[in-house]
Amino acid sequence: MPGSYSKPAGACRAFVVTPYLRGADGRLAAQIPACCPAQRPGCVLAIHHRRRRKTGPDHPLAVVRCKPHEWVFTLYPPAFAPYARQPVLRVSPSGQAIQQEGAPACTDFAGTIFDAALDAEAGRAWQREEGPAERWWGTQCRHLQLAARLVGVAALICANVRESIAMVLSVPTLQLHEGARACGYRAIGKAVCGVLANLRGGARRARQMLICGFLIGQWGEPLHWDADRGVLERSAFCCPGTRLGAELFPDSDLQRLGDMGASAGGS
Repeated sequence: MPGSYSKPAGACRAFVVTPYLRGADGRLAAQIPACCPAQRPGCVLAIHHRRRRKTGPDHPLAVVRCKPHEWVFTLYPPAFAPYARQPVLRVSPSGQAIQQEGAPACTDFAGTIFDAALDAEAGRAWQREEGPAERWWGTQCRHLQLAARLVGVAALICANVRESIAMVLSVPTLQLHEGARACGYRAIGKAVCGVLANLRGGARRARQMLICGFLIGQWGEPLHWDADRGVLERSAFCCPGTRLGAELFPDSDLQRLGDMGASAGGS
């Protein structure tokens, strides 16, 4: 059963995202950036070790050390953030989209942190009563909260954060304002999926979602290694002096998800 996506302690640190490519030996290897998150002259990076995670990517992650600046940091594959058990988008370790031609627009979000929203739109409520189950209603509510915040349709996030998310995702701000009026888990799921259906691209789309997670305060700043340009890239939305103050999703807003005792077909 997936766990809660509440913000873990220490999740405010910047993290590095880089493609993982398959080598001649068949193993996935990370593209090593030319500099560490300190982004100061004199970086000397080397693989410190590789570690497996109990959840998240199904391949070992490279941990890199920059001795001059005393940085040791993990290299995350596209669409993953620290502590996240699921990606924000289904992409290959290299960042390529894996959606099949002619597939529904939201197919790439199946098996991601947006599962709760996809099920909510379809009226599939997770288990509400005691008994064996893989997914529970309370977990669905929490994941639906995060999904709504990530795409800017949560009711009580501040207006400037919502507007910034609209710019990052290249969707109309009006769509997000209208989505924020949704009440009931099905309506909120529909609002979230309505935004997801407008997004295109592989690694670019994953990067947009990671930036949105930073804007709402869910995780730290994502730094993306662009090997072609030799740049550890950051978004203009994340640069010093431009980060917007994000309001945490209030517990009271759980009421928008509807009565806990409502039927699975309720709105």
